[in-house]
Amino acid sequence: MRCVVNGAEQPYYGATLYMARQSTRLELVLDVGCGKNPYFFHSRFKNYVGIDIDAAKLKEVSDNLPEATLIRASGCNVPFKHGVFDLVICTEVLEHLERPEKMVAEIRRILTTGGTAVISIPSLSLPQTIILWIAYKTGKIAKKPYQSPDHVREYARVKVTPHFEKISDFFSLLRREGLEVQDVTAVQSLYTSPKLLYNAFLSKIEKPLERIFSKNLFGHHLVLKAQRRVRP
Repeated sequence: MRCVVNGAEQPYYGATLYMARQSTRLELVLDVGCGKNPYFFHSRFKNYVGIDIDAAKLKEVSDNLPEATLIRASGCNVPFKHGVFDLVICTEVLEHLERPEKMVAEIRRILTTGGTAVISIPSLSLPQTIILWIAYKTGKIAKKPYQSPDHVREYARVKVTPHFEKISDFFSLLRREGLEVQDVTAVQSLYTSPKLLYNAFLSKIEKPLERIFSKNLFGHHLVLKAQRRVRP
């Protein structure tokens, strides 16, 4: 479930596409926070719309993909009516937000009843969690985000360091907002710079590691499918 987007390995794209294609209706698809990488999904869905708050990124994409429908907008304030989209894709966005619950609420609002959201977030495998916890407790790392300085929060099975949140709490947020989780998978990624290091060594051990750790929420990226339910 791996593809290359703009020259970079993005293992969660393949898993996201697989779950998206399990949806019964795909008449209108929204990619929230598409950034500079709408190419992969745009080519696979007939009626694709991408939104992002970064005008420069959208301009660059528009120049190379003029047929795509791209709109500058925030995923926390989507400029569409209730119940418009059959599928909403949100890959690696929520970890950048101070209040991810606002975007989750918007995703539910714009989904049709029974519509599907496919969301990916960075997560830690169980070995990564243990190693990071030990490193934090022994003062080897600071409180800053582990995977990216652009992240406001990251996710793990336990609250490893102060900025981490439990995956179970994220699932609870989805349920509160009326999104019922139906499927979950995890993908392991060792991709790093320089690319030469990845190609020469890390890519050789990535697939065995994925078979070991891509179960029971043991992965570097968590991908889930949730359906908008009718609230009682």
